[in-house]
This record gives sequence, C-alpha cells and structure tokens, in this order.
Amino acid sequence: MSDSEARRDANALEAFTKRRSTPRTTFALVLVSIAEASLSMALDDVERYSTAAFMVGIALAAALAFGVGRAVDVVKDATWRAATALLLPGACGALIGMLVQAIVLAEVGSDWNRAVKDLGGLVDTTEPVGWIAAGVVLGGLPAVVVSVFLFLAARALTRVAGHDASESFGVGFVGVSGLISAFGLLLVRGLAQGPLFLVTVASAVTVLVAVVIDGSRIAFLRRVYAKNGEGFDIVPADRFAADPNLAPMVAAAGSSSVLVRVHRGDYRASALEPVALVADTEQETLRPLLRRRAAGAALLAATAALAGLAVLVHA
Repeated sequence: MSDSEARRDANALEAFTKRRSTPRTTFALVLVSIAEASLSMALDDVERYSTAAFMVGIALAAALAFGVGRAVDVVKDATWRAATALLLPGACGALIGMLVQAIVLAEVGSDWNRAVKDLGGLVDTTEPVGWIAAGVVLGGLPAVVVSVFLFLAARALTRVAGHDASESFGVGFVGVSGLISAFGLLLVRGLAQGPLFLVTVASAVTVLVAVVIDGSRIAFLRRVYAKNGEGFDIVPADRFAADPNLAPMVAAAGSSSVLVRVHRGDYRASALEPVALVADTEQETLRPLLRRRAAGAALLAATAALAGLAVLVHA
C-alpha cells in the first residue's frame, strides 16, 4: 500500500469514528414540521386569504420545531422524552393554528359580504371566537403527524449507538421527511411549493452525504478484512474486554471482534490501539451498511421521481 493510500485510510477512519455522537432530532423535526405546515395550510387555502398568515405559520412551525427538538434532545429520561415528543408538537400546532386563523380574520374581517368558511362550513369569519378556536383543530390535528414522527425518532435515539449513528438516523428520518415533501409538491401550488422544495433538497443532500459516507466506510472495511488496510487489523474482542470506550463501527452488526490500529516501527513494537467493535466476518459487518446504502439510494430515487413528476404536473 502506498503512503497516499495509508493516509487515506487513516483520514477515513478518523472521520468515521468522529461521528460517534448521538444524532439530534432537531434537524429532522424542523424539516417534517415545515412540510406538514406547508401542506396543511395549502390544502386549507390559507394563502388565498392571507399571504402573511401563511408565511407566519411556516416561520413559527420551523421555530417551534427547533425548540421542541432541542427540548427532546435535552431530556434524558425515556418516559419524559416520550411525553415531550407526543404532547409538545400538538400543543404548538394548536397555537400556530389559532394565530393563523386570527391573522386571516384580521385581513378578511367579519363582514357577511366577505365571510370565509372553514372546517366544512362549521365555522366562519362572522363568528370570530369560533373561527379562531377552530385553529386548535386545524393546527393541532396535522401536528399529530409530527408527534408520531418525533415519538418514533425519540425512541430510535435510545437504540441508535455506534459510529454510524448519524447515517442511520439521517437515512431513516431525514430521508422520510424529504419523501413527504416531494409528494407534497404534487399536491400544492403557489407559496407552499417553496418551503416544500427546500425541505426536499435539504433531505436529499443529507441522505446523499450518508450514502457517500457509508460507501467509504464499506470500502475501508473491505480493505481491512482483506488484509490490505496497512496499519489496521481485526482481533478478538476479548483482548480489549475491559475497555469501556469501545463502540461498534456499525451499530446493527456484531461486536465479537475489534478493529485495531497497528503501530509498527516504533518503540512499542507493533502495539495495538483499539478503534471500534466489528463482527467476526466481513459479510456480517457490511450487511447493515449495504442495506442502508440501498435504502438511501431508493429514497433518493423516489424523492427525485416525485419531484420530477411534480414539475411535469405543474408545468
């Protein structure tokens, strides 16, 4: 192996093992909240009556999603985290819905000649109290989708461990946000297309980065298992059983062996530095990575197809 290849492997390993930190729900939550708010307000014709209400709704959805995501990330207790994930989005959605209704009412007024109906005619702008209160339903019910999404994400965070946690979470949750947004592009016109397009692009870029990182991780591990990764080796895990800092290189793979860095040519005489837990065989270690890379590629293809179809539909 050349010096450049050895440096490449060393740099790749450093990048892989730096990504051990637990992924955050905030980014994925902001994306899915913007998508949900854009879709729900577009289907409710909010933009038709008040552009300001639509823009305020999107901005508040993003801001409150950021706050809720940070709150969920801070809470460590599993029960409180689940309660936060289930209750906060619905409460925030209801508040946003009421504010949007109030802005529409301020622009339309309560005169019979300009009356606007909502909830299938159950409320209208001639009755301000009922009209604003309807925001609890209009904003709260769509937020249930966000609650379910956040609850699943919060549960996933308790199970995601290892150096590939960011890629695992990114493909699974950020990728789904992009798919929802791309589908939404088929259904809406006007201002709602802007936020949905941004969410679709942000999600696609995130998934693409995860796919590329997984591809590099696969190539590196293949070289190590084939004994072509100079300076690295695979040894039985019991040699480092007392090391509490070791984490799996691939969370869903086995952990019966250890990837080690071999220091040669110095006074330590081939000392072994443990890096990460891996499975005994290349096949066991790479199987989850290959599946996730395939899932990421499928999400990218589906997202691109839906976005392209939306362009044709609205052309």
